[in-house]
Formats: sequence, structure tokens, C-alpha cells
Amino acid sequence: MPFWESANDKSRREAQEATRRALERGQIPYRARHRLEEQRKRGDRFFTSDLSSNEHLLTREAGYEPIGLVMGTAFYKVSYWGYFNGYRNTTGELTSLSQAQLAARELAIARLQQEATILGAHGVIGVRLKLGGYDWSARTVEFTAIGTAIRIPDRAPDPNPFTSDLSGQEFWQLHQAGYYPRGLVLGICSYYVHTDWNTRNITRGGFLGRGSSQNQEIVQYTQGFQIARHLAAERLTADIQKHGGEGAVGMHIDMGIEDIEYEVNDTKYHDLLAHFVAVGTAIVHDPQPAAGDRKSPLLYYNLADGKVAQLTTNPSSTH
Repeated sequence: MPFWESANDKSRREAQEATRRALERGQIPYRARHRLEEQRKRGDRFFTSDLSSNEHLLTREAGYEPIGLVMGTAFYKVSYWGYFNGYRNTTGELTSLSQAQLAARELAIARLQQEATILGAHGVIGVRLKLGGYDWSARTVEFTAIGTAIRIPDRAPDPNPFTSDLSGQEFWQLHQAGYYPRGLVLGICSYYVHTDWNTRNITRGGFLGRGSSQNQEIVQYTQGFQIARHLAAERLTADIQKHGGEGAVGMHIDMGIEDIEYEVNDTKYHDLLAHFVAVGTAIVHDPQPAAGDRKSPLLYYNLADGKVAQLTTNPSSTH
């Protein structure tokens, strides 16, 4: 300890160093771990969550208990230009870029799961994967996973809490029907399409553009996007199998196109970089099915439209 360093400065420095070491191991920050451990030791009923009012009422009525808002985050350098110094002259998947996007999301989800484990949760519902970018670093992105950790009474503890993007209603409906989440599953592909002469002629436009003036499909772009979708779907299937799931529900797909502009001999050209991300929740038949003994529906009053509705745990309900 330097002679000019105060006790508070030393404590702050040591905490920062402990956090850095934890993050390098893929773990959650030191202070977050300490806060969650203290929360679990207290054993009180205080909690935070991102559940809606209706979802919270349903969780209480259905018997499972929200115990805390959990989060995992990772800043990651995910950049095409990080792998190549210029454009590509071939069409194909950018495997390193696909792997980087997958690793960043998995790291955020893993840290969310660690927080749920510390709280003694059975799983996390309503997980939202958020992607943020920043002006100060166009190629740096923040992947954040946020959800509500829950505990299920009379169920054996699970050393690896499940993660799921199911809402409170969706989770309980599946649980009532005899299914249980195994975890979030992902399928990702980044595919580069180097435009050939024919595609350039089509996209340049006719007459003044001296290209084709016909309305027609750009086959090379269609083919590249279809291959990206196929590879992402294959990886999603493999991830479901890795989680031991029988299938996946709640699927949602994000697709994006990035324009790659480059110059050769003072002439500008454009290639296409397609990103395809599929996310869902793997599920399996549950050996400990829920006991659906609810006798009457729970009513709630919707202040937005002034209507009374039923909040029910019936699996056939669409609420």
C-alpha cells in the first residue's frame, strides 16, 4: 500500500481489482455477488422484478415466488473490421464474427444465471436480451440479459437455474401442462455476400446507371440470406439438444443487413453482410408437474380501458 493511499482508497482499489479478476473468469462483479449473498442471508420477502402487475398477481396466485431482478452484462468488440483489414473477395460465413456474437450473448446469460444461483432461484423468467451501441466506439456493443429470478415451493433445488424468455403467464401455463424450461437457446450466423458482376449490374440500375432496368430477384442476396438462416437454425437445433430439450417455444428472430462499402481503383463497390439471430426457450416434460388446484379465477380491473378481466392459471387461457 503506497504511503499516500488512504484506507478508503485502498478498499476501493482492492474491490476494483477483485471485480476485474472475477470478470476475467466470466463471473459477476464482486459487489454484485456480495449484495446478492446478503439478500439471500436476510431471508426476507423483499424483492425486485420486471414483472407486470398482472404477472406478479399470477405468480402469487399460482404459488411460485419472485425473489429478485437479476442481470448479466458484457461489453464486447464485435466487428467485421476487427477480423479483416478490408473487404472480402469471396462469399461465405464469417465464422469468427458468428462465434463472437454468440460468445457475447452467452457470457451475459451466464452471469445472469450466476446471480440467480446466488439467490437460490429455481430459474429466471422473462429474460430480455438487449443490445446497445455507443457513439464513442462504433464497433463496441453491450449485451445485457435481464429477468426475474423465481423460487418454486416444494420443488427440489436446482444447482443450475433455468433461463427463459417466457413471461410469467407463459411459464405457469407450460408448468401446469407438464413442461419445464431447460434454458435459453441460440442460433447465430453472420454471412458475407461478395457481389459478383451480375449482381452489381442489377443493383446499379438501368439507363443512366447503365445496369439492368428489369424488375427481378437478386438471387445472390436471396441465396446468402437463406444460407445464413439455415446455419442459424442448425445451430439452434444443436443448442436445444445440448440443453436436453424436446423442443423450443417462444421463438423470436432478429435479422439485420450491414452495407460494406469499399473502393477499388477509385471505384466504389458495395457488399452485403447478413446477421441472423434466433432465440427461444428449450423445454422438456417435467418429472415434478405442478399441482393445479385453483378453484376460481382471479379478477383484475384494467384501468386503461375500464374492463374487468380474469387472470387465470388455466393452460388454455390466452392471458
